[in-house]
Amino acid sequence: MSAAPQPGTTSADALPLRIATVGLSPAAMFHLEAAAIRSELIPAAAASSVDEESSVEPVPGCLVCSIDELVARSDIEAVFVCGSIDDRVEIAIRLLQSDKHVIFEPSWDLQAEGIERLITTAKTSRKFCDVWRPYNADSDFRRAVKVVEAGEAGPARSARFIQHDISAALLPGAGSRDQFTESTLRDLVGHRIAQATKLINEPIKTITTNIRRESILFGEREPFHKVTPNGNTSFHAVIEFENEATAVIDIGLACPAPYSTGWIVQGDKGGYHSERQYITVDDGEIYDVAVDVEPFDPYLNLYSQVTNWGGQSAKNESLERLQAEFQLAELLHKIQ
Repeated sequence: MSAAPQPGTTSADALPLRIATVGLSPAAMFHLEAAAIRSELIPAAAASSVDEESSVEPVPGCLVCSIDELVARSDIEAVFVCGSIDDRVEIAIRLLQSDKHVIFEPSWDLQAEGIERLITTAKTSRKFCDVWRPYNADSDFRRAVKVVEAGEAGPARSARFIQHDISAALLPGAGSRDQFTESTLRDLVGHRIAQATKLINEPIKTITTNIRRESILFGEREPFHKVTPNGNTSFHAVIEFENEATAVIDIGLACPAPYSTGWIVQGDKGGYHSERQYITVDDGEIYDVAVDVEPFDPYLNLYSQVTNWGGQSAKNESLERLQAEFQLAELLHKIQ
C-alpha cells in the first residue's frame, strides 16, 4: 500500500494515481477505460447513483460501490464526477472535503452558484478541483484556436459554427430517443458557446437565441423517425462582443441533407475554415495553408496536474478555469 498523501498535495510516493468515477454512464465508463491504458493511472472504483444498479466491473479490477462508500474510501486520490446525476455539485463537495481531488464534468444544467461553491470548497479543502472539457480535444476547434492565438489572421472579427448532422444523435446508451436528442443538443450548445468565447476573447455584449422544434415529413420513408420521433430540434444563437465581433452558432440534430462544416473564423488579415488557414498578403492576394496540431490526450496530463497541485501556480490555473466555467454557467442560465 502506498503512502497516504498529505492534505493539499498528492505525494509522488502515492502513485500510480488511483482514480474513480461517480456514475455508471457511458461518459463515466469512457474515463475509466481511457485511464486503464495508462501506467500512471489505476481505475479503482465506480460509484453508482441512486437510480443506477450494476454489479458488473466497468473495467477489470474496478469495483462498483455507493456514493457513501466512495466518500469513505481512503485509497482513492482523484474522482471524475460526470454524467447527468442529481446533486453532482453536492457529491463533488463531499469528495473534496473527504481529501480527494475532483475532476468535474460540466453540463448544460450546471448553475453558476454551484461552480462558485466548488471554487470555495476547493480553496478551503486545499484539494485539486478542475473542470473536464472534452470539447477542447476537438481537432477542428484546436486548429482554429491555433490560427487565432498565433495572431497571423489578425483579431477575430467573426466566428461561425454550423452543424446539422444526425450522427450527433446516434450515440449509445439512449433510453428515450426524444429526451436523449434534446440533452445531446444542449451539451453541444454548451460546448460550442464555450469555444466561441475562447475564439473571440472579449466580453459579451448581447446574445440572442432560438430553439426550434420542427416536424419532418418524408412520406412513407420517414428516414429519421427513430432518431427524432417529434421532428428536428435545432438551436441558433448570435453572440455580439464588446469589440463588435460576432459569433453565430447553428446546430441541428436532423436535416433532410445532413451537413457539418465545423468552425469558420474571420480575422482582420485572414481566417480559418476546413482545417486550413487563409492569409491575405499586402497586395490583396489570398492563399491558404494546412493547419496542423499536435495529438491531444488530456489523460496524459492528468497525472502531472494532480501531483503538482501543491504549487501555487497550479492552484491559480485550476481556479481560473473554474472561474471561467462560472462565467459560462451564467451565460447558459440566461439562454435557458
